[in-house]
Amino acid sequence: MNSTLRTALGWVAAVLLNVGAFLVVVGLLLPRSGGDVPVLGVGAGVCLVGLAAGAGWLAGRPR
Repeated sequence: MNSTLRTALGWVAAVLLNVGAFLVVVGLLLPRSGGDVPVLGVGAGVCLVGLAAGAGWLAGRPR
């Protein structure tokens, strides 16, 4: 994998994990609003996408 692409993928994974963790905490602390999608579920989904990007980042490391 190209080193620039690997660096970008690492940054994307880090940002998604941080945003997802923040949304999970917000979803746990704040009461539920009348919206269709709970914040906790969105945070968990963003964390899963971040984990997938992190797995791609790890898989692309030089051997």
